[in-house]
Amino acid sequence: MTDAPASPAPPPDFIALDVLSPVDAAMGPWFVRENADGSRTVGFRVEARHLNVNGVCHGGVTATFADILARVFNETYSGTPGKAPLVGKMATITLDIDYLGPGHPGAWIEATPEVVKRTGKMLFTQALITDGESPVARCKAIYRLFQQKGGTD
Repeated sequence: MTDAPASPAPPPDFIALDVLSPVDAAMGPWFVRENADGSRTVGFRVEARHLNVNGVCHGGVTATFADILARVFNETYSGTPGKAPLVGKMATITLDIDYLGPGHPGAWIEATPEVVKRTGKMLFTQALITDGESPVARCKAIYRLFQQKGGTD
């Protein structure tokens, strides 16, 4: 068995998101930064294990990253950055992604997702995923929100 090389460090002010699933363990690490305006930026470093046959970040990795962006909203409402959500679970209903450019090896990929609308049961989001300079993808998603045990949905 070989040890995987350590992931390169994220930019300053980013902290690791907790590993909540086997997908996080396999695809991450993911990182989050609290911005001055209260928004959160999520990012990851493109590593060799993220590359497709063309030598750039695989679209499936980018789509997985787009899907986990909603975790920051869950955590924003719980007030616990970088920790497991406290406000209940959610499930992806729709995830639309437009691939706009490649994520090159070693690039820092990030997005600052925004809530378009939130209802009692649904969360509508959008984000532009960039490599810091150029757009890599644009996404929009709809999530079903679930209450914690004892609550209603």
